[in-house]
Amino acid sequence: MVDIHQTHISKTDIFQKIGEFYSLADNFSTKEQLLQKTLSAVLDIFQANRGSFFLFDDGNKELTLEVSQGLPSRERSKVVKQMGEGIIGRVAELKKPFVVENISSDKRFKGYKSSGQYQTSSFICAPVIIKDRLIGVINISDKQTGSAFTEDDLQILDFFCNQIALNYIRIELYEKFQLNIQEMEHLKARLSQTDEEARNLRKKVLIQEKLATIGKLAGGIAHEFNNPLDGVMRYTNLCLHIAGEDEVLLNYLMEIKHGLQRMANIVKNLLACSRNDSPRGDKLNAADVCERALSMIRGETANKNIKVIKNIPPDLPALDDLGIERALINIMRNAVDAMESGGSLTLEASCEPMKSLVFKISDTGHGIPEHLLQDVFDPFFTTKEIDKGCGLGLTIVDEIIKSYNGKIRIDSKAGKGTTFTLEIPPGQQHG
Repeated sequence: MVDIHQTHISKTDIFQKIGEFYSLADNFSTKEQLLQKTLSAVLDIFQANRGSFFLFDDGNKELTLEVSQGLPSRERSKVVKQMGEGIIGRVAELKKPFVVENISSDKRFKGYKSSGQYQTSSFICAPVIIKDRLIGVINISDKQTGSAFTEDDLQILDFFCNQIALNYIRIELYEKFQLNIQEMEHLKARLSQTDEEARNLRKKVLIQEKLATIGKLAGGIAHEFNNPLDGVMRYTNLCLHIAGEDEVLLNYLMEIKHGLQRMANIVKNLLACSRNDSPRGDKLNAADVCERALSMIRGETANKNIKVIKNIPPDLPALDDLGIERALINIMRNAVDAMESGGSLTLEASCEPMKSLVFKISDTGHGIPEHLLQDVFDPFFTTKEIDKGCGLGLTIVDEIIKSYNGKIRIDSKAGKGTTFTLEIPPGQQHG
């Protein structure tokens, strides 16, 4: 681990401090508290005087200094880095950590000019990432002993980066949970209205309660489940690599991998259903979205001998990236599941000037019974077998279309097929 002789801190002390931090991390209730306490713990373990954390703004694609320790007052004002700018921006862009023993002799940073006054020329800098999502960048410098940072130091920092990422997501989900609770209480207060309105409101209350439960559950799963699941998946892939041509063993390992992937997908669906994502700021070409969504299910349609029909004009307007591609994929996968022995799947898109952008997904599957149509968007509602779905796919679609202020219509006849119509109003388009 850390160079003990130079920092005058024993391995026992290091592991004890890490253990103390780990036991406290679950109690952090705000993002600022999480970042401040983590930075303090890292500086204490490394016996370093200077550290900072830059938070990534996905909408503006820039990094802003969020918390710092040991920086002069003139450097603590609002500092913003663009992706690729300086060391912080480069680490964020590459999503790769750096350990630098001496910045003046490191060929990777030839000609680099520091914007601050450092006591030493060594530092470590690492991205904070969960899955493929960049949360921010942490930078540590100026060991009190004047010694250089090492690769072992970087391993310890990587541990803290994982803890920041998991707890950051946990706090995000808790905040969404609180918002759902507030909305649920607001809906309950309106239940004294007419009987029909009351019935509709009661259903909304139940859905909000389920979504709040999902948010709380997903936060715990993200924290306790993802790391061990990733580890088991890595070792399973390693076993597949070294299993040779033992078909029996390979079949067993593939069954394990299939189960792990299903577990990972359930976690992903829970997080997607509970997350309160803000608009990313990206603009998407609607025709490209349709093509990418179709490519994601191409293998499934080929395996079932399903004919794919598409009618996608190239001049469709652009729209915000709020998850429309995921919505199309979820509906089309349901359509594929509804066709056991072939059939046809049709994706159409259209838009007239100043009118809604419309997506239509039609299948020739078994259809949805009329008495179930009102329930298909409810969390955990499913008519599939237990190994084929957990009832969150259409809930996610409903949440995505709501984020566009759009509408969903379902036309279905038992034994003849189903058509989903998604309407995105003009205010959500760019063209």
